[in-house]
Amino acid sequence: MRKRFLHRAAGGMILFLLVYAISPLGAHLNRPGLIYWRGDPSEMKVALTFDDGPNEPYTSEILQVLRENNVRATFFVNGKNVETFPETAREIVREGHAIGNHSYSHKDLVLDTNARVRQEITKTSDIIEQVTGQKTRLFRPPYGDKDFLTLQQARKLGYLMVEWTVSAQDWRRPGVNRIVHRVLRGVQPGAIVLMHDGDKLRRGDRSQTVAALPTLIRELRREGYELVTVPELLNLPEDVTVL
Repeated sequence: MRKRFLHRAAGGMILFLLVYAISPLGAHLNRPGLIYWRGDPSEMKVALTFDDGPNEPYTSEILQVLRENNVRATFFVNGKNVETFPETAREIVREGHAIGNHSYSHKDLVLDTNARVRQEITKTSDIIEQVTGQKTRLFRPPYGDKDFLTLQQARKLGYLMVEWTVSAQDWRRPGVNRIVHRVLRGVQPGAIVLMHDGDKLRRGDRSQTVAALPTLIRELRREGYELVTVPELLNLPEDVTVL
């Protein structure tokens, strides 16, 4: 097993170096049909995304804020947390939000085995479908980390990988004002905004995110932005976003 892992790691590093010289993953460039960092920069649209949930009571509180403001967002869920809070996952879908795969256990998949990467993705896919009746082809890797082999496995499973343009860094719990300021400072037309309703599998406190959200929505709209889901932002056809 160790020999096989080392062989994969060495092969992955060679592939990474070869492709990096031509088209580095770190360049944050969209590769249509494969990986996305942002939407069309000519359109005043922004997608709010939330990672690591469901996580109560915070996911429901976020859903309430979104409902009151008539906003649709995108939730990248962990399979384990969907098992813990199935009704919340169903509510995400019922409210018309997009749902995406964020792995089962939030384990860093970089240089993991192909089998393990596929298991983390497919297990979560099955859970999402069983709980919500919804299938998804949106995938965000844990921590946003990826190598080319992880990207390849996601592609083989039919997933589009979604990263982000600006992070609220709300996981640091820096205070409501700093969360709002960081997003507004970094936002731009076509931006994908990363926030968190969960904390991996630890059920962390996301009250600052909840408190910041109404102000953030108001200020983004004041600047002229339309708030949309990731599929809407990327102008993906229905047969791409839902299997």
